[in-house]
Amino acid sequence: MNALGLVSVVSFLLSIIYVISTTAFNAIISLQTISLSVSYIPPILFFMLRKIRGEHISYGPFKLGRYGIATNVLALAYLLYVVIWMPFPTMLPVTGSNMNYAGPLLGTIIVGALVDWTFSGHKRFKVPVSQNWTM
Repeated sequence: MNALGLVSVVSFLLSIIYVISTTAFNAIISLQTISLSVSYIPPILFFMLRKIRGEHISYGPFKLGRYGIATNVLALAYLLYVVIWMPFPTMLPVTGSNMNYAGPLLGTIIVGALVDWTFSGHKRFKVPVSQNWTM
C-alpha cells in the first residue's frame, strides 16, 4: 500500500508540474531518460572490456554467449546516441520556454553527488555482499 500511495502522489505531483509548465515537465522526463541511460553505460562497458581481455566473469543466470560482445557494442552505441541527443532542444530558435533543461539538471545532479561523496558519502558506503550464481 505504501508503494502504491507513493506512486500515486508522485504521479499527481508530476501532473501538476505539467499543468504549470510543460518545459519543467519535459525536463523531468528527459532527465529520467538520460540518467537511466548514463547508469547503464559503466556496467555494460566494463563487462565488455573484461570479455575482450579474456578475464573470468561470474555470470548470472543468463548470458549471451558468442553474441555478447556484439550486443554490448550495439547497446553502448545506442546509449551514447541517447545521451548525446536527448538534451538537445526540440525546436529552433531556442528560447527559455522551449529549452531542454535536462542536460544542465543532469550536470547539477552529478556535481552534487560528487560533492556528497567527497565529504561524507565515502564514509557511509558499504560494499554490497557478493552473490555466487550457480548454473
